[in-house]
Amino acid sequence: MTEFFTNALAFLMKGGVLMIFIFLCSLAAIVLFVERMLALRKAARHTEDLAKPLADAIREGHTERALTLCDSHPGPLSALARIALEHRSLSRESLQEAVSDEGKRQFAALNRFIPAIGTIASISPMLGLLGTVTGMIQVFSNLADEYAAGAHANPGMLAGGIWEALLTTAAGLCVAIPAFLLHRYLDSKLDRLWLDLEHHATEFVDIIAPPPARPDSQKTTGKLSSAETSAKGE
Repeated sequence: MTEFFTNALAFLMKGGVLMIFIFLCSLAAIVLFVERMLALRKAARHTEDLAKPLADAIREGHTERALTLCDSHPGPLSALARIALEHRSLSRESLQEAVSDEGKRQFAALNRFIPAIGTIASISPMLGLLGTVTGMIQVFSNLADEYAAGAHANPGMLAGGIWEALLTTAAGLCVAIPAFLLHRYLDSKLDRLWLDLEHHATEFVDIIAPPPARPDSQKTTGKLSSAETSAKGE
């Protein structure tokens, strides 16, 4: 096994110094993906477990119990609920604005490192291409020196130099394609989680500061009242 890794490392290093940076990009993408995956999974589980108890406590007017739940279960939903409770004396518009501002902060925290994976997916092919270009420059520079010295071109040396230069492009693509897929997966997972958080945050706001009745419903209520009055008069 040790010999296999040694041979693989020697093979990859034939691509030049830029292979080191491409390898570091692959490690960074893996580490960041695992970290964000665990964070988003924890946030989703926290949201699922806490949404109903928090909504029930707020609906029943048990503010202290709701705040205790927020303190004992820290997370994005707890932060949104706490802001809503702390601003419960404000108007509905001000309450919505406060929750929205906190939501932006929570989204930024959840989105942490995800753009970095996208950046790795973007720069890895460029690093590979740069390695190939510099390798080709070196190959043809050596070839020009041999011609200048009066030696004939060696096709084997030329072919060997070209395939070694192309290694970096292949390595860059091997890093970029999985990194792009991981980035898109985390993006979709974050979108689903954020829809749930927005739904529950709106629910908290509606409980604390119910929206005004619609004009249509008021007209309907007025018509029903008129009908009831007429019926009683008859």
